[in-house]
Parts: sequence; structure tokens; C-alpha cells
Amino acid sequence: MTEAPEQQGGRARHVRVVHELGAEIVRGALEPGVVIPTEEDLVEHYQVGRSALREGVKVLSGKGLLESRTSAGTRVRPRQSWNLLDPDVLRWRFTPQASPADIKVLADLRVALEPGAARLAAESKNIAARRAVSLAMADLWATADDPESFIEADLAFHRSIFVASGNDLLLYVHDVVSGALSAIRPIHTLSVGHNKETLPNHEIVATSIVRGHHRRAESAMRDIVEVAREDALIGVPDTPGQP
Repeated sequence: MTEAPEQQGGRARHVRVVHELGAEIVRGALEPGVVIPTEEDLVEHYQVGRSALREGVKVLSGKGLLESRTSAGTRVRPRQSWNLLDPDVLRWRFTPQASPADIKVLADLRVALEPGAARLAAESKNIAARRAVSLAMADLWATADDPESFIEADLAFHRSIFVASGNDLLLYVHDVVSGALSAIRPIHTLSVGHNKETLPNHEIVATSIVRGHHRRAESAMRDIVEVAREDALIGVPDTPGQP
């Protein structure tokens, strides 16, 4: 059944509130502990009705960003309370203009997760999934001269390793942060020369997984993500992590 135009419009307006207000919070324009403007001010600012505004605030509260109290207004919650793996929160946080601290967080996450995923993939009894890593590697070689296609092939290669790991939680974490990884990819990694330099280590990972050499797979993947971490942090000061 088709929604009435006013229902569709209301939904679009509350989604706009969610994305604009959510981005302000995550990017630091509204800091944790701050009471957001009054309902009247927000209605005027976003040019929406009260119901759309309240629905937007409700959605952001569900993501852990806001809490409402009758006597104290609506306040931005501490970062520790945010749903950091929520796709919207990730999208707002990790943009090409992401802070140095956020870039470091994501780079460190790769170092923590990907070598272990490669080891698990090499230990997996799922021969087809391990062979899929080799097929994904072939796509990397085939796209080395096309930077945009190489990015897609690289994402697919790394995802194939998480699939082959057989660990659904690892795969879930990879999938929700993969968009963030694309958003902060350093500009110089779009060069053909840089891409080709990374291929030998990727090949070692793929071959080691197919042959079941788990230590070699883990070590080579660690080399890859450590280099990627260095690339991501070029020119980034050593900033302490968020509390």
C-alpha cells in the first residue's frame, strides 16, 4: 500500500534531522554533555514539524547519541555510550576530513583484526572459501593498472579473507567498517605504482591461505596492514585516543 504524500514527506524530514544533527554530534560541533537547542529552536533551524523532530531525536537516542530528561532537556551522551558500529555513526565519523585521532583508530583496528582473520582463513576446513581468496587475488592482479577498479578488488580481497575465516562476528565487523576504510583511503594509494608495490605481499597471503600455512598468512597480512597504517598516518600527529 502506497503511503500518503504527507507521510512520505514527514519521513524524509525526520531522516534529514537524523543525518544533520547526528553528523554535528559525531563530528564534534555538539560535544558530549552539551544540552542541544530547544525543540522550538530546532524546529525553526531544520524547518520541520515537531513530530518529525521528535522522531529524529528518538532515532539518535537509539544510536546512543542523545538522552532526554524531562527536567534537563536533551543532552549529548558520552562517546562511550555511542553505538560506534552503527552504519550511520561510522559514516558521519569517517569521512575524507576525519580527524587524525579517528584515522588512527581505524588503522589500529585493521592491525588488530586482519592478521588474525588471515590465520583463521588458512586454518579453515572450507576449501572453497580458501580458493575464493585466490580468485580475489587474481582480480587484484587484473586491476593493478586501473586505480578505481583496484580499490574495489582490494576491498573484495580482504572481505574474502574474513569470509574464509569462518567467524561471523569478524565478518560483521569488517562489513560495517569497510565503508569507513574507503572514505579515509589516502590519495596516494590511488596511484598505479603504489598499488603494484602491494601485490607481492597480497599474493603471499593468498597463497599461504590456500596452502594452509597459517603463520605465513598471518605474518604477511600483518606486514600489509602495518604498511597501510603507516600510509594512513602520514602527516598525522601522534594523538591520544578518544576517552
